Amino acid sequence: MKTIVTDPSFEYLWRNISEVHNMKQADLKFETFPDGWPDLFIDDVKKTIEHRDVTYIWDFSNPETLFAHYSTIRWLLDYYADKVRIIMPYFPVWTMERIDTKWQIATAKYYADIFNSLPTWREWKTSIHILDIHALVERFFFDSDKISAEMHTAMSLVKDEIVWKTIGFPDEWAEKRFKGDFLNIDKIICSKVREGTKRKVVLKEWNPEWKNILLVDDSIQTWWTILETADLLRKKWAKSVSAFATHWVFPWDSHIELAKNLDKLLVTDSIPANNNRAENIDNMYVLPIQWMIQKIIYRDN
Repeated sequence: MKTIVTDPSFEYLWRNISEVHNMKQADLKFETFPDGWPDLFIDDVKKTIEHRDVTYIWDFSNPETLFAHYSTIRWLLDYYADKVRIIMPYFPVWTMERIDTKWQIATAKYYADIFNSLPTWREWKTSIHILDIHALVERFFFDSDKISAEMHTAMSLVKDEIVWKTIGFPDEWAEKRFKGDFLNIDKIICSKVREGTKRKVVLKEWNPEWKNILLVDDSIQTWWTILETADLLRKKWAKSVSAFATHWVFPWDSHIELAKNLDKLLVTDSIPANNNRAENIDNMYVLPIQWMIQKIIYRDN
């Protein structure tokens, strides 16, 4: 029997999965003491945790909860779970995986070190599953002798959108990451260049004229790259320009302006706190990652 433990923000995901699969849910009380430190408790451990295959779905978009979640996962391992699988759809972009200035602190590496300290229990290594991590090099930050870190992609979620479309990559990094997910499909490749102190997007390969283009990337932090790329492609006579990103952050509600300038904006619910921000935006759609998570749980045995 499999057990699932969800970050409180992913509770809706548990409800959806439970309608399809016979899984137990461990009742995690995720509260705080008056001084603000975590007050955590899981009910009925013998029935839901001991000697079971446990999946922990973690919303890692909020750094303030890192200690509480880490403590809970350690608790699962210390209290006789046979196997613990951590599904962490979003691994933050702002963890400075690319150091370009002396004295910057490479927090991505140190976050990975925290996960590397999770113990192996019984015959299974603890596993971590991440969707479209921002920089693939980060997968080498995880110690493969201690944990099993697996990277997944959500690009399959847009398979219905690529019929009669050309895939567009806003920069070379996106092209290197995702070109293998769109074999035998026309592709447009753009590039970001600097002219003095300013950045601009230029067309690198192929002609967008009269084509319906879907730009794809791992994440959108703000609107600049996608908006500039869309403007460029329209100036080159693209028929339509839409965009898909697995993760969307959009501080200051910049997604509203971006959606106005695209034919369609597609994202996923990898950061659940954002879901209601997409409501009432006519051409913005949130694609569920539920089916990908179910596949991870039932394939990773």
